[in-house]
Amino acid sequence: MQKITLGILSDKKYIRLVRSTLKEFLKLNNYDNSEEIFMIELAINEAIANIIEHTYNFEEKNNIYLEINLEKNKLTVSIKDEGPKINVDNIKHRDLEDYQDSGLGVFIIKSVFDSIEWIDIDGGNMQILSKTLV
Repeated sequence: MQKITLGILSDKKYIRLVRSTLKEFLKLNNYDNSEEIFMIELAINEAIANIIEHTYNFEEKNNIYLEINLEKNKLTVSIKDEGPKINVDNIKHRDLEDYQDSGLGVFIIKSVFDSIEWIDIDGGNMQILSKTLV
């Protein structure tokens, strides 16, 4: 298994760092499907942006932790925050027909990853996103 861990502040400027790290991690591990890498980057971008907006209310001094694992062809990204507990039932999944000015983050994440799990952990929340790479 190949693994990398990152910790960033809840400032949107660090999302670019996560995307580029993820992209290089996949390339270093001989995965070069550029279209799929882009979609994975987009989904992770949305997951982090949602934490920054909805969990931390754009406060830039909070922590977000990521663990990126690649075992054979299975990618797992765990994203942990230290925010208040979220009620998974309140997470809105809009379809394209219900598109407004925003709110497609969960749709994008669910479209890209095979499974998404939200876990209530001590001191925060965790999302576990898994995908079989082709």
